[in-house]
Amino acid sequence: MYTLPLKKYKSLQLEADIELDIITIHAQIPPHFMAWCLDDTFSSIFVRQPELFSVSLPKDTESNHVEYYWNDVELSGQMWLIENKGDKGFLYAPKPRPDFWILMKNMEERVELENWIKKIQSISTVQTAYIFPKSKHGKLFWLKALSHL
Repeated sequence: MYTLPLKKYKSLQLEADIELDIITIHAQIPPHFMAWCLDDTFSSIFVRQPELFSVSLPKDTESNHVEYYWNDVELSGQMWLIENKGDKGFLYAPKPRPDFWILMKNMEERVELENWIKKIQSISTVQTAYIFPKSKHGKLFWLKALSHL
């Protein structure tokens, strides 16, 4: 019987367990301003979580990150805005290193990703935005630490 190496197995498990669409945003602005820009662009309401999102990074470093959720009572899916850089490190350090993540769960009927990307890129403070490839979702080990997924 063939078994996968542990690292590969964990990667496959992450992809199988969490079905998300992920947009990365490169914008060197504070998280509250990014949330405001998205609210202004999409007529949405991103609300800051009262507690910081905490994740264990390599070398046993605990890092805290700002997290917002899209507050919409008519919304069937869920959406979050998460800052990549925390107080002790990055959720994702390889380059190109995004500044923010938008995580979308069950939003296929409500959001057309390509249109969202174009609108996000039209924000003057945004350098670029793109869909994070599903083939790389397994590298986002911190997704498992999100309590709401």
